[in-house]
Amino acid sequence: MPGIFGAVAARTDRSPRPVASAMLDLLHHHAWYRTLRHDDGHRSFGAVSTSPFFAAGNRLAENPRALLLVEGTAFVLDGVPVADDAPDLARRLLDLYLADGDGFIDRVGGHFNLVVADRGTPRVQLLNDKLGFAHLYWYADREVFLFGPELKAFLAWRGLERRVDPASAATMMANECPLGAATLLQGVTMLEPASRVVWDGREVTVTRRWRPEPQPEPERSRDQLLDEAEALYARSLAKRLPAGYRDRTLVALSGGLDSRLLLHQVRDRAGLELFTHGQPDCSEFLIAGQVARQLGLADRHRLIGIDPDWSGRLARRAVWLNDGQLNLRNATALGVSEVLGPGPHPYLNGIIGAFMAIGGPSCSDEDLQPAPDEATVQRRVLQVAGIERGTARFGDFMCPEAAATLADLARAQALAAFVPWRHAPLFGDQQLMFVNANFGRRMQGANDIFKFQFHDLLPFVDEELFAFSLRIPLATKAGMVLFHDFYRQRLGGLARITWAHTGHDLFASPAQVRRTAGRRARFHAVNMRLRRYSRGRINLRSRDSYLDRVAWLRRNRVFRDEMYGVLADVGATGCGWFDQAKIDALRNDLVRGQDRHFHSLAQVYTMVVWHGQFLRDADRGQDLAPTGA
Repeated sequence: MPGIFGAVAARTDRSPRPVASAMLDLLHHHAWYRTLRHDDGHRSFGAVSTSPFFAAGNRLAENPRALLLVEGTAFVLDGVPVADDAPDLARRLLDLYLADGDGFIDRVGGHFNLVVADRGTPRVQLLNDKLGFAHLYWYADREVFLFGPELKAFLAWRGLERRVDPASAATMMANECPLGAATLLQGVTMLEPASRVVWDGREVTVTRRWRPEPQPEPERSRDQLLDEAEALYARSLAKRLPAGYRDRTLVALSGGLDSRLLLHQVRDRAGLELFTHGQPDCSEFLIAGQVARQLGLADRHRLIGIDPDWSGRLARRAVWLNDGQLNLRNATALGVSEVLGPGPHPYLNGIIGAFMAIGGPSCSDEDLQPAPDEATVQRRVLQVAGIERGTARFGDFMCPEAAATLADLARAQALAAFVPWRHAPLFGDQQLMFVNANFGRRMQGANDIFKFQFHDLLPFVDEELFAFSLRIPLATKAGMVLFHDFYRQRLGGLARITWAHTGHDLFASPAQVRRTAGRRARFHAVNMRLRRYSRGRINLRSRDSYLDRVAWLRRNRVFRDEMYGVLADVGATGCGWFDQAKIDALRNDLVRGQDRHFHSLAQVYTMVVWHGQFLRDADRGQDLAPTGA
C-alpha cells in the first residue's frame, strides 16, 4: 500500500539515492500518485500517497536538529483531532519530538507511519500507530537500513538475498497470510502494532511501546455504552473526512452491517457514489438497494457487474500489488476499480468494523474463563488461525517431505504470533486481539486492493474505538450482540432491512435464522453433489452470493489459460514444494466439478507466480553511490 519509504547508508560517504529512486519506481503504481523524495546526505526518504490531502509541506519537516516524514490519516495530537490537510502537521510533530524526545509519540494518535532522523548522529527511528493497520516493513544489513510499505520496494537493493521465508509461505498457503512480524521475504520484517524500530548506524533495536489491556467496566449500562459508541463512530468518520470536503467519495455498499452504518454517517455529504459489485439479482445488490432507498440515496447507487475475465487478465497484477499475501481472488477487486476509475478519492471501507468497534466473535463458556492450560491454548490457537484445517490439505498438492516440514513451520509461526496476547486474563480477549492484530490487519491489507486505487479510509479501525472496545466486558460484546443492539435501538429503519449474512433482519428470532441457515446449507450440499456428478455441467446458482466463482471460472477461457498455464509447470519459477502429478490430478478434478479444490489450486498459483515476480524475474537491485555523485 502507499506510504513512507527510505534508504540509509551505514557509511556517511555513501549515497542511497539510486536505491531510494528505485524504491519509488517500484511503489509508483499509478501516474496520479502524490509523491515526494528528500535526500539528506547518506539518507534518502520519500512518500507515496493516494490521499487528496497529501502535500510535501504537510508531510515533511526538518531543522538543523532532526528531520521527520509522516504519512497517514485521522491524526490526533494531545487528544485533539488535526485535519489531514493541516499545512503544519509535520512541523507540529517535529516540534513535539524536539520538546519531548522519544516520548512524543505518546501524544500522537491516528492511522500512520513516520520516520524521525536525528542530525549529528546516525540514529533513525520508525514509529507506527497503536493498531498498526498501515503496513511498514524494514530491512538492515552491514551497508543499509531500508524501510517501505510494500515488500516489492526492497527488491531495489542489490544486497537483498531473494529468498522466500518458508514459515510465512506455509502460513500463507494454510490460511492466506503470514502472522506476526514475519513476511514472505527472508530478512524483511513487518512493524507490529505500536512498534519502535531504531537504527543506530550498525544494528536495529525493536521495542513495543504499548500493548492493549482489557479493562472491562461491568457497572456501565447498555444505554451508556451505546451512547459512547454512537459518538465515537461519528468522531472517527469526522477525523478521516473533513466536513468541507465535497468532491467524489466512494462507498462500497454490500448487504452487510458495516457498510450501511458508514453510509448512514455520510448520507448528507455531496459527491457520494455508491456501488455494489455482483450480479443483477444477487441478494447483496438487492439488499444494498433497499439500504440506499431507506437513506434517500437510490439515485446514487449502481451495480458493477463482475466480469469473469478479470480473474485471468488481472491475476498476476493482483499477486504483484499485494506482495503475494492473498490469492488471485483480488483480481475481481482490480476489475471493479477499473470500472470506477482510480484517483485520489476517499473510499470508505467498513472491513472488520464490528470486530474493531463494539463487536466480537461468538464465545463459548470456556472463552469467558481464565486461559486454560497450555496444551489446550495451543490447540485452540491453531483452530482459530485455520492452521490445522489449512495444513491438512498440504498433502494434496505437495511432496510428502515438504508437506510435513511446512505444516510444522506454519504451526510454529501461529503459536509464536499468539504470544504477545497471552497477558489478557480471558482466552476470548486473547483470541480477539490476536485476530485483530493478525488476520484483521493482514487480511485487510491483502484483501482490500482498493488501497492502491483510492484513498482508502477505515473509520472503524480507530484507536479511540479500540480503546472503548477494551472497556466493554467480553460477555457483553461477544457474538456482536452489542453491535446488533446498536442497530435495533439507534438505527431501527436500517435494522429492519435484511442482513445478507443471515438472510433476515435483526429482529428475526434465532429459530428463523437457524432454519434459513439450514436451508442454505442443504442447497449448497445438493449443488456440490450435482456439480460433481455432472462433471461441472450442472450449476445451480445461489442468489445469496456475489457470484458463483468456480462455476463461472471453470468455463472462462481467459481464466483457464492463465491459471492452468501456470499450474502446468509449478516448478518453472524455482518453487520446489509442489508435486506436479498431484497438481495435475487436482486440476482435472476441478474441471470435472470438484469445486473444493479451487482454493488449494489458487494458493499454489499465487505462490508460483510470486516466486517468479519476486525471486526470479524482477530486475536486480541498485547499489550505493559515492556521496555527491
